[in-house]
Amino acid sequence: MASIEKRGKNSYRLTIVIGYDAKGNPIRERKNVKAKNPTEAKKLLTLFEAEILNGQYMQVEEKMTLSVFYQDEWIEKYANENLTPDTRQNYINIINKRILPTYGHMKLADIKPMHIVNFVNDLKKSGKRLDGKEGPLSASSISNCYRAFNNLLSRAAEWKLIKENPAKSIKTPKVKPKKSDVYSKDELSELLLYLEEKPYHWKVLILLAISTGAREGEIAALEWKHIDFEKSTVYIEQSLTEVVGEGVKLKSTKNERCRSVSLPSSLLGMLKKLKVQRTHEKLLVGDMKEWPNHFFIFANEFGKPIRPDSISQWWSRFIEKHKLKKIRFHDLRHTSATLLINEGVHAKVISERLGHADISTTMNIYGHVLAEADQTAASHFDTFFGKKASEK
Repeated sequence: MASIEKRGKNSYRLTIVIGYDAKGNPIRERKNVKAKNPTEAKKLLTLFEAEILNGQYMQVEEKMTLSVFYQDEWIEKYANENLTPDTRQNYINIINKRILPTYGHMKLADIKPMHIVNFVNDLKKSGKRLDGKEGPLSASSISNCYRAFNNLLSRAAEWKLIKENPAKSIKTPKVKPKKSDVYSKDELSELLLYLEEKPYHWKVLILLAISTGAREGEIAALEWKHIDFEKSTVYIEQSLTEVVGEGVKLKSTKNERCRSVSLPSSLLGMLKKLKVQRTHEKLLVGDMKEWPNHFFIFANEFGKPIRPDSISQWWSRFIEKHKLKKIRFHDLRHTSATLLINEGVHAKVISERLGHADISTTMNIYGHVLAEADQTAASHFDTFFGKKASEK
């Protein structure tokens, strides 16, 4: 059963009964439309019926704005459960500072692809940085802002609040992978000399970072149970992150990949020595131990794990004091990979050590290093061919 009701000048309400509830009351779908006359309204009614019969009609919460959806639905039903703490906080900052001020008042159904295009293009303009620094936003920052907006709208489409995500086909600036600065063998030797005069646990931490290519959050989350002294391996299965308002929290590794990484024998000996020290501290504090269910490698005397950001802070002060080449702590990860590539280690092995989801990730990040190593490999044939030619 279908009907048309005139609601005002050139305005009609279409009503279709799609069934009955348990009490026999009709279940109706309604839609307000604009039409010049009843004849045109009837045509729209026919189309409305066809949409419902074909399962293409979706009733949208007409009054739900993007801001209401974000506050009442997205945060509780998706972000808190499905995003890592870092990603969630990053998206929340972007949504609150960049998206809601302009688009928060809009109804979900009114947001079109052109709004997303305008959003991305506006971010390319000068003066859009929020850190007070001069210059435009980087392509990666713009892409990150887009991902936050896209995530919001993807959930709205997934939960049938809108027919489709208007952001799904919008292109963002291409992010060019940065060529990371790394330490050479000579620079590493200089680094090791200065580490000799530092607290023992810092020397172990830095060597562990270089040897395994682990991220700072993964290193901070390492426990003694993750070290297998018999097999000479470390098992990386968790990470530490600092959540605003909640403090330091454990989470899974990036890409949720657990990995086993072989350790050099010299580092294993250092870890054994450090474990003796940590075990002694643990016995001294007794019931005063923090995080009682965990035994972290890098922690204070009460067992409280080191904050990931404090690792980078210590590293910055260390290289500044000793006038070493300025690279980020994270670049020790790239240093590890680069050294292995230059020593001829297979890219698949390096990919596994770094915990990349796919070897293509390794190839994309270290493609330039692999290309240089390949050229060096090719030069070996000159020696080989020259030797063979001289034998004739």
